Amino acid sequence: MVSLVKVNLYIMTICIQYEKIIKILDIHEDEYNARLTVKQRDEIAIYRNDILLSCLEGLEKLEIENNAYGKPIVINYPQLAFNQSHSQHYYALAYSLNVLNLGIDIEDFSRNIRMLALAEHCFHTEEIKKWEETKRDKLFWLKVWTTKEAVLKAHGLGIRLDLKTVNTNIVDGQDFGIIQHEQLGIFRYHNFQLEKSMITVAYEDTGFNWDVIFK
Repeated sequence: MVSLVKVNLYIMTICIQYEKIIKILDIHEDEYNARLTVKQRDEIAIYRNDILLSCLEGLEKLEIENNAYGKPIVINYPQLAFNQSHSQHYYALAYSLNVLNLGIDIEDFSRNIRMLALAEHCFHTEEIKKWEETKRDKLFWLKVWTTKEAVLKAHGLGIRLDLKTVNTNIVDGQDFGIIQHEQLGIFRYHNFQLEKSMITVAYEDTGFNWDVIFK
């Protein structure tokens, strides 16, 4: 079943669509390989565009191009921001008509991850310290990882920035926070611990307070 999450920022809203990849592709689990083919990626793009068009009036087709950082943007409807991510088994799409710099990342709990090696290579010293205090809890690790990815995607820098310089300021037991970085600026983020996946959505700080509503 499709899960729709709405993050209400008083006058601003971010929507998150979450679905099994095999449902989008309309195939049986036995037919699915986590390495998507070009045809399957095109099918997911059609699914994405149908969702985005459903929130727009009077637009029949999206013209999507990559900006200088390689981030896709809607040329013929610049008010619409979106970002997508997929794990081995799930797809997540964030979109908004209010927040331009928007990013999302997803990881499945079932994924086998070399957590220590990646933490040593990508985590800020404070993040490693907090992770060690949780006795290397996987959920905490996934919050840090997806937050970093979502913030970098929201800004557009991607892997052009050393991940170790980004301190997510994540607190164990808390699902939201603020990142301030010299090159990125200020971004807010929300972590969503779903049944099978960890999703993080990030967006540039606008000074608004926000609530989170699941629908």
